[in-house]
Amino acid sequence: MWRDLINKRAIRSALWCALYLIVTILAQNTIFARVRLWGVHAMFVPAVVIAVAMFHGSVWGAVFGLAAGFLCDMGYPETNVLFLTLLPFIGFGAGMASEYLVNRTLLGFLCLCMLGFLITGFAQMFRPWIFKGAAFAPLLGAALRQTIVSLPLAIPYFYISRGAARKRVRTANTKEPEHG
Repeated sequence: MWRDLINKRAIRSALWCALYLIVTILAQNTIFARVRLWGVHAMFVPAVVIAVAMFHGSVWGAVFGLAAGFLCDMGYPETNVLFLTLLPFIGFGAGMASEYLVNRTLLGFLCLCMLGFLITGFAQMFRPWIFKGAAFAPLLGAALRQTIVSLPLAIPYFYISRGAARKRVRTANTKEPEHG
């Protein structure tokens, strides 16, 4: 009886998103933390949050962003709650934008990613600029370079998330056998 109350598709989606997030965070914090291009590291976690939000909706994007923010803040000791507060808003905003403003195409995804990377870069430069008195121009240059370096790395996440969303729709359209 209680098995009928469990939404198996939602549980599968949540488990898939958790695995997706863990693999992404591990790749960013281990492999890409060692690679510097133009003096910056790639930051592609916002792209994963945007991809999930585009194909799963704004609520999934916000929850996924919350989990991603928690894990990112654990991986970056210089941030306290930056990503925990920023990524849920990016996920929710990307989900709403893909629902009402932007097509769910690669170009729309890249535009949302560019906006998400710029917002993330500005949020990262805010603390050194305001509280530590760092010069604005070099911080802005680093944020722009981080956006340029991160944007090509976002492309695979679009295709992975789109493929998972299509599979989810296909399995939702197949009729499940009645228990009883």
